[in-house]
Amino acid sequence: MGDRILVPFSGEGSGECEVTWGQRNILRMMQLAGEAVMIGGTIPLEEGTTVEQIVHLLAFIVERNHSLRTRYRIREDGEPMQVLSSSGEVALDIVDIGPDEDPAEVAEKVRAGYEHGPFDIATDWPVKMAVIRRGEELLYFAAMYPHIAIDGLGFEALVGDLANLDRETGAHLAPREGMQPFDLARQQQTPTALRQSAASVAYWEKMVRQVQGRRFDTEYEPRDPQWWDLTFDSKAAYLAATCIAARTGANTGSILLGAHAVGLAKVSGKSTSAIRTFVSNRFRPGLRETVTPLLASCLCLVDVADTDFDTVALRAWQAQLKAGKYAYFDPRDLLAMFDRVGAERDEEVDLLCYFNDLRRASAAVRPGPLPTPEEIEAALPLTTLTWGPHTDVPDAQTFMELNPVPDTVNFLLRVDTEKVTPEEQEQIVREMERILVAAAFDPACPTGISAQAALSASGAPAPAQ
Repeated sequence: MGDRILVPFSGEGSGECEVTWGQRNILRMMQLAGEAVMIGGTIPLEEGTTVEQIVHLLAFIVERNHSLRTRYRIREDGEPMQVLSSSGEVALDIVDIGPDEDPAEVAEKVRAGYEHGPFDIATDWPVKMAVIRRGEELLYFAAMYPHIAIDGLGFEALVGDLANLDRETGAHLAPREGMQPFDLARQQQTPTALRQSAASVAYWEKMVRQVQGRRFDTEYEPRDPQWWDLTFDSKAAYLAATCIAARTGANTGSILLGAHAVGLAKVSGKSTSAIRTFVSNRFRPGLRETVTPLLASCLCLVDVADTDFDTVALRAWQAQLKAGKYAYFDPRDLLAMFDRVGAERDEEVDLLCYFNDLRRASAAVRPGPLPTPEEIEAALPLTTLTWGPHTDVPDAQTFMELNPVPDTVNFLLRVDTEKVTPEEQEQIVREMERILVAAAFDPACPTGISAQAALSASGAPAPAQ
């Protein structure tokens, strides 16, 4: 590490306020994981970029966005509070490298160090930033932010606002748009917002009562590390999903959710999949440009038994539409509902299967002529499956993340090996590809899942409909 520059900032607003629903949710995630959940990355810098320009950038984003100069304290009663500062100093690290060092590799090491290094919500500013320098030339940039300050689309809003920065002087060229966290926290305590939260939790409860409390009945000896990652890349699945989307009108995100439901049913023996999908909530008034976590999950139920895959895809699409409406709630209300239903059933509600579509164009159909059966067949040998990395950081039972890789279906599937073996993990993704390819040109393609067989496999009574 080379120099560390302390960049002064001064912005409007200060004081304490209750946390937002999104902040509260991330605080709980951090508590469960035992570490900060970070977002960010590395990029090469334009030739001629100066340290002064990066200093202006850092001061600009911190001054403009309250969440980047907010820290937190826990009251004596256990309730978290957000603490906004109007001024202070935030660090910019300058990392000097030698002539033989790869700046991209060094930037990635810095980024990983930020991601896994200590973060104190009470004392640390929620931005870690560095530039990689060789001599006087700045080559690469690395930045990481704790998820309690920002989410993926909030990051896009942050980057979009840079058009209002004069890089040479640091001047702000236009006022900041978007609601700040203090205003959002207050809005979320209004009668309108509380009615929305109550309606969302009521919808969740209706869904929860239609499924069993446990997704997986099996318990295995967990591997070491316990949570395993698998990355699957399939151009054949991408081409097949394009054909199904053109035929059904469903977007490819819903089609892949339906395929995931089929894969989960194959492994778990339960034909109705309860999967938590993520909703940005940025379509709500005043929230599009907000830089604070707004992402929340909502439950999607997708029954795949005794039907064709086109029907499954449409069911997944309809479930996602409803999820968009009911993914805005106070997480305390949701957890209280889980506890109440769990007490009635005398079993914990463990709805810990997630599906996160990170692609911005999930609804788009590939332009031009539709793929032919021969194209899909020829693409099958190109499919790749890569294991790792694995971790002991606690996570969901299954977590599928669709990555924004063009012209293919690329996703990561993470599983808890206490519930899903690596062999079953691979079976899920292989089954997803199989059903998509089989259904590409067959509107009546059966899922291959029988409700009676699934019921026998699970050994449990049928859920209420």
